[in-house]
Amino acid sequence: MYSKKLSVQLLGEVLYRYGITDIIISPGSRNAPLTIHFTHHKKYTCYSIVDERSAAFFSLGMAQSKQKPVAICCTSGTASANYYPAIIEAFYQNVPMLVLTADRPENYVDIFDGQTIRQKEIYKNHIYGSFQLSESEEDHSIANNFLIIKKALQTCILKSGPVHINIPFSEPLYEQTEKIEINIEKLTLPERGYSLENYDYLIPFWNRYDKKMILVGMQQSNSELKILLDKIAKRKDTIILTEITSNINSSNLYSNIDRYISPFGKDTMEEYKPDLLLTIGQNVVSKKIKVFLRNSKLKGHWHLDEFWHPDTFFSLTEKIIDSPVNFLQKLVNQPHKDSNYSLIWEKLKNEKEKKHEVFVKNLPFCDLKVIKILNEKIPDHYNLQISNSSMIRYTQLFNFNSKHKIFCNRGASGIDGSISTAVGFAVADKNPTLLITGDMGFFYDSNAFWNKYIPSNFRVILINNGGGDIFKIIPGPDTTESLNEFFVTQHNRTGHTFAKEYNFEYIEVHRTEELLKNLDSFFYVSNNPKLLEINTKGRPNSTILREYFNFLNQE
Repeated sequence: MYSKKLSVQLLGEVLYRYGITDIIISPGSRNAPLTIHFTHHKKYTCYSIVDERSAAFFSLGMAQSKQKPVAICCTSGTASANYYPAIIEAFYQNVPMLVLTADRPENYVDIFDGQTIRQKEIYKNHIYGSFQLSESEEDHSIANNFLIIKKALQTCILKSGPVHINIPFSEPLYEQTEKIEINIEKLTLPERGYSLENYDYLIPFWNRYDKKMILVGMQQSNSELKILLDKIAKRKDTIILTEITSNINSSNLYSNIDRYISPFGKDTMEEYKPDLLLTIGQNVVSKKIKVFLRNSKLKGHWHLDEFWHPDTFFSLTEKIIDSPVNFLQKLVNQPHKDSNYSLIWEKLKNEKEKKHEVFVKNLPFCDLKVIKILNEKIPDHYNLQISNSSMIRYTQLFNFNSKHKIFCNRGASGIDGSISTAVGFAVADKNPTLLITGDMGFFYDSNAFWNKYIPSNFRVILINNGGGDIFKIIPGPDTTESLNEFFVTQHNRTGHTFAKEYNFEYIEVHRTEELLKNLDSFFYVSNNPKLLEINTKGRPNSTILREYFNFLNQE
């Protein structure tokens, strides 16, 4: 049986022809026509996620893995507002997401009827397109709805970001039919093209600069890009900085930015700063590199990206709208320019890495020690999802395995959907997924476990230090009397209750020896997902991290 509403039948027929077949549905009555249609249609795989905020992040994780749009579907009113955090994240990550919101009839808005909010264009500041379908079933309205749906889906695919279709429904909502009355011929998937502008004119300018830095931000794994960057990294006039979320890992690159970037004085800044900065990809976690480059007064900054061209360092001079691989294939053949720039940075890197090894060798049990151990012990084939705040900052200090695909919601950098994103990714991906999370992100997003789809090979490592320890790390909060209650928000919660409720195998450890004893078996095949809680409450985590950076910066 299918929905009798022609706008729903039309939507359903177009979606699967564009390859959008995963639908995340949250329960409600106004979206009943959509729920009925998608759940009865053989072309679709549907998932029931009650919490709309979690559902949207779940779809974000699925789309990260599949690298194609995933649809979310909810009822009218505040349900649609709960999608917004994940839509913002998808917008800044360029993750394709199709947002389908059921609505009351247009003339019901603002009349004090239930859930009749101003839903049209509700996401307008963080969306690549806002569209609304007509309820009319006249031929001209159906034809116009068809064009609207096509434009929405093409935008979602070509922009690789969130798109919203708002769909008003009048009652009755539950009428069904055995036959789909809409017939559509085969549709051609849109192909992403690049700007017709030729950026070859920039290539000769590359060697006009003596000191060049390439900074790679958050992006999907790309083997072609890695090969090209490896070649460029051998130049004497160029250094390449990456982060673990760059998914580019090589010994020729500088993959631990916060290890190397010291509080440079005026003289040393002149020595280390680039003349030309080429940035690739999206957000960079390191605040240190942002401060350094903003203070460097760059002579030139080129940003190479298919989508975003932000002026992150307040010095942007060229926007290169192209595939990084396409552009770098031309750049890689440029002759080397005589320079000692890479030697200066290489010396700095070697010094800092030696100090890093000395410091972490004999660490007491603490957050930093835990991340060091995880870096050495996580099996090759795992995808990593890392929560925001202190966890992503700790992990950036280590290289992790180049065979891992590593993700973190650094589009908007919120803590609100890390678990839901990881669960969605785990459901969609053939390889097992490990989430590394702090306690605040874990408890904040615990509704992520409220579904039946979590695979048995999903793993969660919860590092519980008893509050938002990030506020003991960043400067400022510790100068106030409100630190523990209103910033850190200290607590005594554990993950044991959640593990029991959601049928996870559960282990809790409090010492290094316990962690090492249990970690290997934690990754063994099992019939249920697993939660490993590492309790570091009462440990001087923030003090040790400060000591770490002080040690790196000692003369």
